[in-house]
Amino acid sequence: MADPVNRFMSQIRGIENKLLDDLKVIAKGMDKLTDTELVAITRELDFFQELLDRGYTNAVNGLMEAYEDQIADIATEAARRGITTVQGATIEQLQLLQDLEAENLLGKATTYANDLKDGLFKGIVSGERPSQVVARLSETINLETHQLNVSVTDGIRQFDDVARHKVFENEDVRWTYVGPLDATTRDECQSTLSGEPAKGYTEAQVNSSNTPFGVRGGFNCRHSWMIK
Repeated sequence: MADPVNRFMSQIRGIENKLLDDLKVIAKGMDKLTDTELVAITRELDFFQELLDRGYTNAVNGLMEAYEDQIADIATEAARRGITTVQGATIEQLQLLQDLEAENLLGKATTYANDLKDGLFKGIVSGERPSQVVARLSETINLETHQLNVSVTDGIRQFDDVARHKVFENEDVRWTYVGPLDATTRDECQSTLSGEPAKGYTEAQVNSSNTPFGVRGGFNCRHSWMIK
């Protein structure tokens, strides 16, 4: 099975390339228009809708399926340990986290669409031909970026961490902090890794540590809390 982050980023790359290729064709036709006509057309452009039409929503929904798979895996682990019922409130909380992550990704598409439209309009107003503006923007304004990759990766890791905690909350289990200990490991994570008790951490100890559930070592942390 393909890595969900790589699959999502590949889909976003395809959507962005398709939009820009179509926009380059349209921009060549716009080169022939008057300033008044250009302003009128630019006002009507809706790049966010164009992204949706090219499959952005489907890409986000596909990524959310990976979140569902995480919940299923955690539920299987819980059942193996004798926990057969997950509280309704927990399910609702995890669903809300999923929905918020989906909204966040849609927000990134909105920002990209707005930046693209703003850049196009400013370029036209400054006297550039639309085809020149689009060529420049395709190099400077991007949807598929390293920052998006990191954000999506961290979102999945954080959700997995929070979901596992909520399912095993108040259960008689011990926790272990899993991840690398190398030159780039943060001080907080080094402390948690090196100070782990032989039997693992209790839930209270995790919550009072410098790397609590959901937070771990902070944004883009490479570590996760797992059942001992």
